Amino acid sequence: MRHWLSSLFLALSLSGTLSGGLVENVAPERGRLAAPVSWIDENGRTHRLSEFGGYPTILLPVYTRCRTACLTNLGQLKAALADSSADPTQFRVLLFSFDHTDTPAVLASYRASQSVPLNWSVGTASADDIAALLESIGFQYGEAGKEFLHPNLLIFLDGKLRIAKWIYGNAYSGRDIDAALKVARGGNDWIGRHSDLLYALLLFALSVGCVVLVYYLLQLNLLRRASQTPAGHHAGL
Repeated sequence: MRHWLSSLFLALSLSGTLSGGLVENVAPERGRLAAPVSWIDENGRTHRLSEFGGYPTILLPVYTRCRTACLTNLGQLKAALADSSADPTQFRVLLFSFDHTDTPAVLASYRASQSVPLNWSVGTASADDIAALLESIGFQYGEAGKEFLHPNLLIFLDGKLRIAKWIYGNAYSGRDIDAALKVARGGNDWIGRHSDLLYALLLFALSVGCVVLVYYLLQLNLLRRASQTPAGHHAGL
C-alpha cells in the first residue's frame, strides 16, 4: 500500500507543475540510516542529528510558510502524543523544516505561534543537508512557485537513527504513536515487515473471490433459464 501511495505522489510531482528540489527516493526504507546531517535550531545553535542517538525519534518534515497541510500534521501529532501513553522523556521529536530560507528568527516565531512543546526540537539545515536527510528517509517534495508540494509523512527512527516505522497522512491516534515507538525501541513489527506480502495476498484473495462470484452468478443464471424453459420444448413436442 505504501508503494502505491508513494507512486501516486511521484506521478503528481512529475506532472509538470513542479520545478527543482525533487529528491530521488520515493518511499521510506525500513532499516535505512538517516543521513547524519547538521541542523540549526531557533536559537541559531548548530546540532548534529546524532545527538538524538539512543532514543527513538519522531521526525516530522514541515515548512513554516505552510498554512494548510503542515499545520494539520503538526496539530495531529500534538493531539496524538497528548493521547499517547508514551513517556515523553523516552523519545525525541524533531520538526524539521525543509525550507533552507527559514532563519532562526522564523523558527522561533513558528514555535511560539504554533505552541510547539518545549521538549520538541525545531530546526532546519542547509539546502544540501536538507536534500540529504529527506532523500535518506524517502521524503519526496517539489517546489511549486513559492510553496512546496509534499506528502504528509511521519517518520520514526530507532536509537541508531535507522528508519523503524512511518505513517502516511494524519489519520492516526495515540495508540498508533505508541505502537510505532514500540517498534522504534526494538519491538516486533511482523505486520509492517510483511505488509507487501499481505497486500499481495489480499489482492489475490479478492481476485479469486471475484472469479468465484462471477462463476456463481453464471451458474445461477443458467439454472434460472432452465427452470423457465417449457417441459415440452425439451421433449421435442
